Amino acid sequence: MTRPKKTLLVGAGKMGRNHLRVLTEDKRFTVGAVVDPRAKQLFPEPGSFRVATTLEEVLDEAWDCAVVATPTGSHAECGRVLLGRRIPTLMEKPLAESPPVCAELVALARELGVPLAVGHLERFNPAVRKATEVLRAGWIGTPIHFSFTRVGGYPEGIQPGNNVLLDLAVHDLDILRTMVGPVAVHAAMCHSTWRPGVLDTAEILLSSEAGPSASIHVNWVTPTKIRSLRITGTRGVCFVDYMLQTCHMMGGNLLKRRFRDDLDYASFVEEYRSSDRVEFGIAKQEPLRAQLDEVYRLLTGQPSEVCAGDDAAAAVTCVAEALRIAEHYTHGPQNAAQSSPPSPPESARKP
Repeated sequence: MTRPKKTLLVGAGKMGRNHLRVLTEDKRFTVGAVVDPRAKQLFPEPGSFRVATTLEEVLDEAWDCAVVATPTGSHAECGRVLLGRRIPTLMEKPLAESPPVCAELVALARELGVPLAVGHLERFNPAVRKATEVLRAGWIGTPIHFSFTRVGGYPEGIQPGNNVLLDLAVHDLDILRTMVGPVAVHAAMCHSTWRPGVLDTAEILLSSEAGPSASIHVNWVTPTKIRSLRITGTRGVCFVDYMLQTCHMMGGNLLKRRFRDDLDYASFVEEYRSSDRVEFGIAKQEPLRAQLDEVYRLLTGQPSEVCAGDDAAAAVTCVAEALRIAEHYTHGPQNAAQSSPPSPPESARKP
């Protein structure tokens, strides 16, 4: 039997603990150590893995791979250390806080020949995968527009430099790029609603080289989480719910096209109610587990769909461009020196 991959987990926050859960439940991996400044408080009892408060404490061991789930601002330093020691690394999204830092990490991984993957989980959401199949099969005809909504869940702790675009929009930028290829940002607007200088709401308009346009709306303040995608095509519309993992499409009449211009209101309502609806079957799966399958394929030299560093860097570049464009269209309390900044309402915070 193949020896399990000895894994170093850096970061034991919410996402880090999710990684710890799936890693410890997967026999192909064994967690050798967890690094976090609070590690000894989080794991007071001796367990199956070593705990450390700094990365330097565990670099005396040999590692098959590392998972980094620390705040974005620390990704650069963690990446330099791990890649510098030729340890294959899965970095949580976003890859880094700026395009230059992303480029540095990608170049370092390429120069040393070390696998660098990034945790863009939505690639492995079964509903997103089904929507991709629907597109490729031509069910909705020629795609015209993609509309993404990702709202709700104000972070409990906001690290310096973080914003809703880096936190949320990178997900949908990556999905859009996997579906249509290269994209360009044309317009953007941001709001700072609750805390001065912290962008918590944003809207982006994009075009793609393949033809379709797209809009992405993200915010932390909506009092309920919504994660959805609507794809408009020439024959129908595809709806995706990321959280419920559902995918369906609607069309005026998918079996036989009908064109009428003499409808009164009652007939119009009936026409709308009789629109064909197709619900696609989906085998639900936790995206984090599906991603781990692809990480294992990467580590064992097999073709893998895990997000590569180049793709993750492209999403961050789009964020940077959106921020540049939105600089003159940003609303809300932007003065970071304002005393007693307002806190988000309880309903807007992550549960």
